Amino acid sequence: MKTKTLLIALALAATSAAQAQEAPSTTWIEADYINIDGDADGHGLRGSFAFGDTGLYGLGGYSRAGLDNSPGKLDAWELGLGYAHALSNTTLLFGEAAYLEDELAGFVTTDGSGIVGVEGYRASIGVRSALGERFEGLLKANYVDGDEFLDGGFSGTVGALVKLNQTWGISGDVTFGDDVQTYRLGVRASF
Repeated sequence: MKTKTLLIALALAATSAAQAQEAPSTTWIEADYINIDGDADGHGLRGSFAFGDTGLYGLGGYSRAGLDNSPGKLDAWELGLGYAHALSNTTLLFGEAAYLEDELAGFVTTDGSGIVGVEGYRASIGVRSALGERFEGLLKANYVDGDEFLDGGFSGTVGALVKLNQTWGISGDVTFGDDVQTYRLGVRASF
């Protein structure tokens, strides 16, 4: 009898915990510390805004990183659209497409401007899931292409969000590419 009562109590607790979890929000804003391969670090601001209950959302971001042992700065921004499809109450499958623009300043260039501009795009597909009441995971595959400096390449992103409360959380992710790894640690407000 005690075993049966214990099993019922555990089942009720698991059901309550599952009901407390929510699908990841596609409306959020985040301030980040960024490190690129240990050779550059800086800060960034990024976010996403859901267009009602359509599954569509807009996304954007800006970052600035200083290159170690160099006067150079890398300014990067992106603007795009995404679509999220609920696989369950706690898991989203998503796809994103974004326009990218990077500007590397502080170097000697052939035109004398000291600025090298790069334009391209990013396409991503991934999964975000609430893995507990206060923990969310992210897996994403990316493809980036553009002009001569962005000649096409795949990368993967692994990330997590630890929720401090319903609005605030600490986020982190790592993007692994062929030539570069980018690390982000940030504070996120989800709405």
